Amino acid sequence: MKAGKLVSCITAALIFVANARAADWKVIRQQNRDYVSFANVAEFYEFPHYSRVDRTVSLHSTQRGIRAQAGTSELEINGVRFFTDFPILSSGNEDLISAMDVSKIIEPILRPNRIRDAHKVKTVVFDPGHGGDDQGAANEWGTEKAFALDVALNAREQLLRAGFNVEMTRPGDVARSLDDRENFANSFTDAVFISIHFNTSNGGAGIETYALAPAGVTSNAASEDHNSISDVQRCIGNAQDEQNIALAAAVHAAILARLSVFDRAVHHARFHVLRNIKIPAVLLEGGFLSNPDEGRRIATAQYRRQMGLALAQAVQNYDAAVNFRSSGATLAVATNNLPPHNRSITEPLRDDVTPELNHADKPSISINGGE
Repeated sequence: MKAGKLVSCITAALIFVANARAADWKVIRQQNRDYVSFANVAEFYEFPHYSRVDRTVSLHSTQRGIRAQAGTSELEINGVRFFTDFPILSSGNEDLISAMDVSKIIEPILRPNRIRDAHKVKTVVFDPGHGGDDQGAANEWGTEKAFALDVALNAREQLLRAGFNVEMTRPGDVARSLDDRENFANSFTDAVFISIHFNTSNGGAGIETYALAPAGVTSNAASEDHNSISDVQRCIGNAQDEQNIALAAAVHAAILARLSVFDRAVHHARFHVLRNIKIPAVLLEGGFLSNPDEGRRIATAQYRRQMGLALAQAVQNYDAAVNFRSSGATLAVATNNLPPHNRSITEPLRDDVTPELNHADKPSISINGGE
């Protein structure tokens, strides 16, 4: 599936529901945690095609697709890579994915309009990394702090034209502490937060997008500051786990759709700047300044403008997807209605409780890269 046509990423208990009209979850206990089979995932989400060849599973329909391979921690949804929170396993004739990964990745990506407490986006808070005396990464053509600010300003221009309110944690070359950035973001409601950075590493290339790791999940970031927090404890930002991963998927997909860059996947991490944000929040690593070819491209105004346009498109895609209603609304980037289910995997399933949904019964669309 081409990037330009990407269709739009402590777990809720999964309990067998005898009377559910939709497919039931069949929980398999492996390595002291709950797993479900990919065949079960295909049944629940009503994928018409499911195959398993050499420990590689494929679920697909006309507009949607999931691919994974046992023995790895990678999952591909609609052409976008995700790092799973727990390994994908084989058990007999079945390949298994953790219930946490279904709950915190697959469900919000495939059915964003079923995310609870998702709000219409009115304000976008951009957080250009570093600033002032902290230049971040650098190469012979410039610094991370300058490139990140320029991307944010390009995205700001587009979103203002689209009718959004846009705020900046730093509007210029000034220093801001991580706590100040969090506090600034938390002063807004009906908002999203996007922190913009660039990478450096020998041999590295491509983009990475991070959402806060759910409680009980270790970070799959290459490096970060763990000194002030347990690696698996719950943070304030975990209240938006589903919104966070949906926003991360929208950002990642939109950049892949607009720029020719290597997909280093969507990750869960516990970066300081994401931990205590009370609105949906992500951190983007927009490429490697240390890579000669990629660093040279990032240093061009055209590349940064395209990345800014992608971020603006991502916000609009996310906003449309999580607020989609099936009452005649149409989206240029959304054409596929997913099958209805009475119960979402993110809900605590109990026989004596009828779940309440704050969205239309018919799921809408997947997060899309857009055009």
